[in-house]
Amino acid sequence: MHLALMRKAAMLFMAIIGFTTASLAQTVTGHVTDTKGEPLPGVTVSVRGTKNATSTNEKGVYTLNNVAADAVLVFTGTGIVKMQEAVNGKTSLNTSVETSVGNLNEVVVTGYGTARKRDLTGATSSVQSRDFNKGTYTSPDQLIQGKAAGVLVINNTGQPGGSTTIRIRGSSSIRSGNQPLFVIDGVPLSGGTARPGGGGGDFGNDGGNPLAYMNPNDIAGIEILKDASSTAIYGSRGANGV
Repeated sequence: MHLALMRKAAMLFMAIIGFTTASLAQTVTGHVTDTKGEPLPGVTVSVRGTKNATSTNEKGVYTLNNVAADAVLVFTGTGIVKMQEAVNGKTSLNTSVETSVGNLNEVVVTGYGTARKRDLTGATSSVQSRDFNKGTYTSPDQLIQGKAAGVLVINNTGQPGGSTTIRIRGSSSIRSGNQPLFVIDGVPLSGGTARPGGGGGDFGNDGGNPLAYMNPNDIAGIEILKDASSTAIYGSRGANGV
């Protein structure tokens, strides 16, 4: 009789182990949408604390294998607010996440006033003081070197105040030069040298940087107008960007 009881206990113990093991390896599927119900493709869905992860397809659907019943799923991706959801033994987990529009609310200064980034139809870049290159610089354009997409900043010489090549719209131009128009607090600059006597002299043939007279530490932000809408504001002077 004791032997029969031991066999039954062993079978029950094995059944409990089998149930627990199965519960640690379930498959979870779901649908990820934004707060308006639109599907979100490319969202990364991962099990917190592990490398087990997948991503949503073009319909916002995901399938994640080997998920523990007590696991926590983490939803991350570009433009969304990071979110976590407990599985709690469920095999289907639909989630609605918030989209992040922080940088779209930034105020951008244009030639005709200010506007929110999301309300602009033109191509712009905005670099604020917190994002500037760190260190000691002699001209403001060095603050955004490598910081703005599609904007090329090259120091032509190694001398302080030396000329700088800036390209916003490539190297083709309907005008004689390719340098953009510089506007300081709404006042367009001529683009000439800031050196006394028209440049040259002891500096050789280098014309100098027209922005060299400004202290980079005084710059609060730099806005870059890239597309043809800048010509509607500044005319042909804005053909190479502003």
